[in-house]
Amino acid sequence: MTKFLFRYNLHILTVYFLLTFPMFYFVYKFGILLQGYDDAKSYLKLFENLSSTEVPSPFNMRLLASSIVHVMEKTGLMYNTECSMDAFGNVSKPYFFNNLLFNFICIFLTSFSIFLVFFKLGISKVLSFIAGLTFLLGFGTIFYLMMPGVDALSVLIFTWIIYFYFKRSYWITFLFMLLIFQREYYFLVFMVIALMDYFKNKREKYFLNVFLISILSFGIYYVLRKTFFYTDHWNHQTSPAFLMSSLFEIKMPLVPMIRQTLMTMNIYFIYLLILTYKYAKGFKIEKHHFYISLAVFVEITLLSFAATFGNNNGRYFYLNTPLILYFLVIELSTLINSKKFEI
Repeated sequence: MTKFLFRYNLHILTVYFLLTFPMFYFVYKFGILLQGYDDAKSYLKLFENLSSTEVPSPFNMRLLASSIVHVMEKTGLMYNTECSMDAFGNVSKPYFFNNLLFNFICIFLTSFSIFLVFFKLGISKVLSFIAGLTFLLGFGTIFYLMMPGVDALSVLIFTWIIYFYFKRSYWITFLFMLLIFQREYYFLVFMVIALMDYFKNKREKYFLNVFLISILSFGIYYVLRKTFFYTDHWNHQTSPAFLMSSLFEIKMPLVPMIRQTLMTMNIYFIYLLILTYKYAKGFKIEKHHFYISLAVFVEITLLSFAATFGNNNGRYFYLNTPLILYFLVIELSTLINSKKFEI
């Protein structure tokens, strides 16, 4: 039995499970839908009726996770204990519970996936385990992914896309198909990453193909959103004229946006600190990875201004945490293995 557990790293999975569970239970017992959680209120409607006209776009494009939560509730899954949500009579407690349960499952599986993916990509078991643990304890994981919503699944899918991407595998095409109905934002991210890798890696065809697949996937999402999944709400975010005008005319308060962004970027700051240390000590750093992270951050910030995302800038950047963690452990690996490094 012990050999079986260690062979498939199930002991690592168990650790992540046990560390994530208190987070899940705490949110279920004491979490409430405060002002600013309009997304969550919309998702709860979507869970009950997947074709609800009350759900504003683009929430009706989060159908993959919403469908799973919908089915989970229909099975009768429920832990009926007294909790803060009892004060909200207009909120379905069973759907609230199943949403959090689903997020809990996705989070500990993402931590475990980070461990597996990084180890398969050549990172040591210790650093891979620490990377998964860092994700689990990240600000955005605790205060965003575990709360009501559906993006915990998005990050889980993205983690495995990273693995297939660095393995030059076209299995990412299947995962991109899932993201069409879950999180279209990642297509914009990979347009940047794949194009930069294409020029960095002597115009390797794989990266060009990923760039084109990203464009095609986003195009399919866009057509679906404007036709089959069309709603009036937030429709301005798909208007090129509106996006351009918003980009050059700030329509949201900057201080709250900056504050919220900085709060969510604790893992990225760790990465920057490691880069700063290595640079100061004369160690080689992966500049291309750093440039990619900056380009993605700039892209997200421009999108936040153009589409008036408000305080969601840091939240969107946090969705890229598995990639940032991979860049981080690469830097740590080369640092630890360097003969010049002394603790």
